This record gives sequence, C-alpha cells and structure tokens, in this order.
Amino acid sequence: MKPIPIHNLDEGSRRLMARAAEMATRDAYDVSFSDFLTPREQRLFHYAAASEGHGDRLFFWGGAAGAERRCAVFVPEWLLSDVPLCDPFAPERENYLAGLAEQGVIDLAPAVTAVSLTGTEYGSLSHRDWLGSVLALGLERHVLGDIAVLDEHRAVAFFTARIAPFITDNLSRAGSDTVRAKIYDLPAGFEIPRHFERVEFSVASPRLDAIVKALTGLSRADANALVKAADVELNYFPEENADAPVEDGDTLSIRGYGKYIIDSACGVTRRGRNRLSARKYL
Repeated sequence: MKPIPIHNLDEGSRRLMARAAEMATRDAYDVSFSDFLTPREQRLFHYAAASEGHGDRLFFWGGAAGAERRCAVFVPEWLLSDVPLCDPFAPERENYLAGLAEQGVIDLAPAVTAVSLTGTEYGSLSHRDWLGSVLALGLERHVLGDIAVLDEHRAVAFFTARIAPFITDNLSRAGSDTVRAKIYDLPAGFEIPRHFERVEFSVASPRLDAIVKALTGLSRADANALVKAADVELNYFPEENADAPVEDGDTLSIRGYGKYIIDSACGVTRRGRNRLSARKYL
C-alpha cells in the first residue's frame, strides 16, 4: 500500500484520525464500529490505527462484498490468529471478517443494516434519485453506505443500524415516484453490482501525467496542468507530482473525466512502450 500524504491533511482529516486513534486504543477486547467512511477516510483511519499499533485489528465492512463506503470495525486481538496477511483494504480481509460473522464469532448487525428500496414500476429511478430521497430526510452522508441499484425500480441501500428504522418509517418518495423501504435480508453471495468500461492504451511510461494523457485524450501539457491543479487523485488523495509512478491496482480519479481502476500499467508492447489496461467506472 502506498503511503498517504500525511503532511498535507486538512483539519477535518486530522480530527478523523484522532477519532480513529481513540477507537483503536479504547477497548482491545470488544468489537467496535464507526459510521460509514469514504475510501479516502478508510485509509486515514488505517494510518491512525496502525500508528497506535492496532492496524491488524482494523477491518472494513459495508454490508456486502464490493462496498466502497464502509464502516471501520475493530475486533479483539484473540480473533487474529488466522487473519490473512495482505493489503489492509484487500477483499481477503473483508471475507475473513464476513466469515467470523457467519460463524457467529462476531455480530456485524449493530454496524450495518440493508434496506430494500422499491418503486411502483411506473417510473425509472436512478442512483441519484435514491440518494437524493434519503438525504432529503435530513440525514448526514456518513449514516448511508453504498446504494446498489438492481434495476430501474429497485435498489438496496446500506445504513448504520441505528438509522435503518427511521428510513423504513419515513422514506416514501424518490424522484417523482412513490416508494417503500423495508429491512432486507441479503441473499447468500450478494455483491454490490459495478459496471465498467474497459480501456486499453499504450503509453510512453507509467508516469502519472502520461497515464492521465492516455485516459483523457488531452495533450501532455494539458494533462500535466490537470495534475498540477490537484484535479487528479491517486488512491483517493490529490497527487500533484506529474512523474509519480502509477502501479497495478491503483485507483485514479480525474476531475471531469471519471474514475478508473488500473489493472496493468507496466506491461510492455512489442515496440517497447508500456501497455495500460484499466476499467472506467460507469
């Protein structure tokens, strides 16, 4: 995992890290949860917990496999004997945590509750419609995790457990449609659907500005300007160094152009250029 730019953090990020450190050291013998965190906040949370010597106890859980917005979950040290040694954000750790819950060793229900959202089938509802309907109830974003849109009439949303009953009692409209919300037992193997467009290019080098140029179609100078303006995030943090290396597995967000997962940045073509393979979020 690449280091985070700890010296360039704003006050809100530092407060979050202080809260993470407090959670990490508060109780090493019980399970504790945070509200939902963005991927960037998850990295800050892990940095703070690891700085206190509790990084191994920290997992992330969003209610289902594939969630991006997830709660921090601290587990007791005695549960770590078989934990996989891997990147702290890797699916293997999430699977390990889910396995503990399936075995009844820990209870994740107090952290996240799934809620089914259903329209009347007379209108088409998008992710934006569902999100707007929830926030219109006066809720803050950190009590809501991912919204998995199943089709144009149905979605599954993940909430902090304490808020879910409020949603089922009060959510009645989304967009211009009447909707209903119910606590939902997820079927076995449920994963949050993601849709991507695969993109492939050859680039002169796996430098950030070269990758941005390839993904946006801009000139090298304009791509460089995007980077210098802090409009490019590498693994959820602004990266202003045009020559920063981009590696396999990195996440790249370019303001105005989208978000990408870099599957391969270092393959070599017959002509000696780097082969870039990525997935763009749709």
